[in-house]
Order: sequence, then C-alpha cells, then structure tokens
Amino acid sequence: MTTNNETKRASPSSYVTTRISGVGSRYDRVGGESAIFARSVSGGTVGREFVSFPSLVPPGGHHPTDLSDIKSALVAEIASASYDDQMMDRLHETAYQTSAVGNSLGSPLLGTADSVSSVTAGDVKSVAGNTWGEDVVVVGTGSGEHGKLVEDVAKAYGSLPKSGGAAVVKAGEKSSFIGSDVRIRYDSHGTATVALAFAGASHADPKAMPLALMRAVLGSYATSDGLGKNVASSMCQEVADHGLATSISAFNLSYSDAGLFGVIMTAPDNKLDDLLWYVMPNLVRLAHGISDEELVRAKLALKASICASYDGDIVSGETIASQINTIGRVMSLAEALARVDALTMADVKATAGEVINDQDHALAAIGGIHELPDYNWIRRKSYMLRY
Repeated sequence: MTTNNETKRASPSSYVTTRISGVGSRYDRVGGESAIFARSVSGGTVGREFVSFPSLVPPGGHHPTDLSDIKSALVAEIASASYDDQMMDRLHETAYQTSAVGNSLGSPLLGTADSVSSVTAGDVKSVAGNTWGEDVVVVGTGSGEHGKLVEDVAKAYGSLPKSGGAAVVKAGEKSSFIGSDVRIRYDSHGTATVALAFAGASHADPKAMPLALMRAVLGSYATSDGLGKNVASSMCQEVADHGLATSISAFNLSYSDAGLFGVIMTAPDNKLDDLLWYVMPNLVRLAHGISDEELVRAKLALKASICASYDGDIVSGETIASQINTIGRVMSLAEALARVDALTMADVKATAGEVINDQDHALAAIGGIHELPDYNWIRRKSYMLRY
C-alpha cells in the first residue's frame, strides 16, 4: 500500500494512511510496495489489537486520529530526512520516470511537504478502500493460540474486497528502469552523497539470490566502524586505504516487477573522481570472476544475515509476512541457507554480466559534486575495454 500501488496524484496519501493505521504500533516499516506493522501484546489481548479496516476511515471521512497532526509530523520528517534517505527517493525518481498518470516506484515515498499538506480525509479514505485487499498478511509469532488468531483476523479483515491492491497495480504502468541521473549541487558543502544503481531483479526473478550474494561481496564500510582497511570487502579495503569516503554500502532492492542493485556513498567533495575510479572496476569485476575466498566469505555473510532475519518475534514475523506477500509461501531457514550454498561462481558472473556489464545506470547525487564524473564517464566504466 505504497508508491508502487498508486498514481502520482495520490503519492503521499498512502504513507499518511499507513501512519494513521499504524498509530500505537511498536514499530512500522514502509517500503515501495508494502507497509509492515508490529506490536507486542499479551496472549489474551490479541483480538483487541486488530483494527477493522472498514472503521479505519468511516463513511463521513473523519478519523479519530487528528489528520493534521499526522501531516505535521510527516512534514517535519521530510524536512529532517538524511541525505541517504533523500538519495534513495531521488534514485527511484530518476530510475523509474513515468507519466503523470501512471503509478510508479519513482514517486517519493514520503511525498513532498506541499503534497503531504494537501492530503485530505477523502484521499486517505480512497487509498484505504482501493489498496487494502485480501492480500493483507497477518502473522503471529511467540506464544498464542493459532485457532484464536485465525478467528480474530477473520472478524477484523474478513470484509476486505477480493481484488484489493493488485488491481490498482495492474491499472498503472509497469515500472521500467531508465538510465539517467539527477544531480543537486551545493558548492558550499564539503561532502557529497551519491547513489549509483543498475536495474536489479524482482522478488521472483532467478537473479534475486545471486544479487543478494553480490551485495555481500561488495559489503559496506564506514569510518565510524573503526575497521579501516581491515574490512573484509575488497572494494571497501581500497576505499578505506585511500581515504576516499566516510561511508559506502552496497544495496539490493527487490519489488514485484523491478529491482535496484548498486552502492550508496558519502565522500569529501574532492575525492569523488577517485572514488568512482575504484568503485566501478569492483562492480564490473563481479562479471569476470571474483576469488574463491571472496565467494566463501560472501556466502557466510549472507547466511548470517538470513539467520538474523529469523531471530526474534518481530523480525521473524516481518520475514514470514514478506515471504508470503512476495513469493506466496514461507521459506524455511534450511531452504534459504541451502539456496545460498547452491550458488556458484558461474551464477555470480552470469548475473553481474546481465545486470552490470555494459549496462545503463541510474545516479542521484547531492552536495559538493563538482568533481563527480559525468554520466558518460561512468557509463564507459561499466565494462572492461579488453573484453
């Protein structure tokens, strides 16, 4: 129930609706296609925790939660968003450009201050009615009676429409990756944040697991970690050894019909040229073969990350809900680890060859970017001349 399930006109409405329906939750997470709420309760009060969606926005359009307070909080959140958060919004905006009427992952997740302020109770009601459907997934972890949980869920959500959000997604345009960049230059800033991405894979794409492994190969680094050039990743070792960035991290995002794979970096304004000089060969190297030691280390790191996603009531509940919503079933921990073990060097090379090697990229940058190479320079570095 977020940006990929709506038109640009309604872009901020889904996030406002999500925040309203999640009031009182211990934690909520909102992404480009889904919203996750979690709440810790005692076993005997589970039934009282479910909010009936028909009552989320009554017919009169008024909600017991003060809509203006929610909007004010979101405007403040937009104003205080970090460069990293802004970069991911900007990156999606340039990578998934579309017409004014088509739904797209390019719409800002939070919206803008003006668009959030313009959201009405009618907009919230429309989003709640059109995008919440039978695809809502409820997961209970920890102590509790399964039969009682099913009964409570049926009472609260049994009246949801059969079509739900899926019909809204089909009505819009499919998210198509476009090689492009957006650059916001502030010469007064001593640092710059840059996000660079290639077209990745959807949840169900066979390339999804190799891309997750490639992310582990590239790894992450931050000066605050204290590891310096002793960090495991080859790319991060070079960045740390030459003092090229204060932080760098690989990412792999998957959606129902698209994905993004790349790196996000924060660096001094006079190091951007050198930073890209080292980063691009490390990306392209994935298509031509990494060392056996790197492959083993990346597999161990990926398996550790997978194990962490099954550890704890809230985290495991989120993992189960996401799996049901994306692949239609729950993947056991043993199966997930077995899939990682089954990956080979050939899988990495084939996937990187298709995703990175001689492919267009999307880039978003903000800050002191006067030394950031232009699009064609970076595009040329996406392949090795000797090949």
